[in-house]
Amino acid sequence: MVCLLEPNNCGEANLDVQFIMGVAQGAPTWFWVIDPNSQDPFLDWVIALAATKNPPLVHSISYGGIVTEEPLANVFRYNTEMCKFGLRGMTVFVASGDDGVANYGARADSSQCGFNPSFPATSPYVTAVGATQGPESGAPEVACSSATGGVITTGGGFSVNFPRPAYQDVVVSNYLKNGPNVPPTNLYNSTNRGYPDVALLGLNYEVYIDRFATAVSGTSASTPTFAGMITLINGLRLKAGKPPVGFLNPALYKIAATTKGVFRDVTSGENNCTAGGPCCQYGFTAAPGWDPLTGLGSVDFEALKNALLKY
Repeated sequence: MVCLLEPNNCGEANLDVQFIMGVAQGAPTWFWVIDPNSQDPFLDWVIALAATKNPPLVHSISYGGIVTEEPLANVFRYNTEMCKFGLRGMTVFVASGDDGVANYGARADSSQCGFNPSFPATSPYVTAVGATQGPESGAPEVACSSATGGVITTGGGFSVNFPRPAYQDVVVSNYLKNGPNVPPTNLYNSTNRGYPDVALLGLNYEVYIDRFATAVSGTSASTPTFAGMITLINGLRLKAGKPPVGFLNPALYKIAATTKGVFRDVTSGENNCTAGGPCCQYGFTAAPGWDPLTGLGSVDFEALKNALLKY
């Protein structure tokens, strides 16, 4: 009903659905609707999904909240369910956020600058997806930032709740030791889970809303696109008699360490700015290898497909 009365209220949902279905054409696609009066839509969704027989194998979430504003018990319940989903063969992708390290509270209030991680992107059992820009206009690929004309700034940083998982210990430690302009580690939990894990282009996606084309940008664009890619790869794995990829992160980090050409290393950019708002004093700077802007880098679909079909 909300969409019928005001189509612009459905921009985020249109973006997700149109690009998941555009990339993974022909794949059965579900759209989950949560009561707008829900006290915790993330938790309501995982409870509903946990009770669903034969659920979809791939899930894309373009929404997020500031983790310190989430009830702690709900955060841990959500994370536990994510772990169970992985064991059931499901893969969950979550946008890393569009306001750098500060999160959306700083868009209109620079006093909110700081390190405010997003949730559920910081769950170690989801694959967090950042955004890049450049190739869409024939320029080199860099981390997406409002300071470089990217409309949004790719989110990233470190969890406040979950310790760093073993699958990313080497690459995150390397960034903290060798990365350029690493902010003082007393300002964030550097021993915790770092995010995002990967990135895709996130600038100037064209979607149709109420019959009219409009350009949108964000990690909420890169995330469903990657979800569509993994849907295609799952289809090929199932056809070959293999199980779905399920919890994807251990495979991504292993592939990054052993197979060249799967990830395009993005080594330029900062995420100290918000989406169209103020730029804060602190943020992270892109570096060779994993960094808390674009993760392992942007994804080459053909190379990732070949790697995961062998995995």
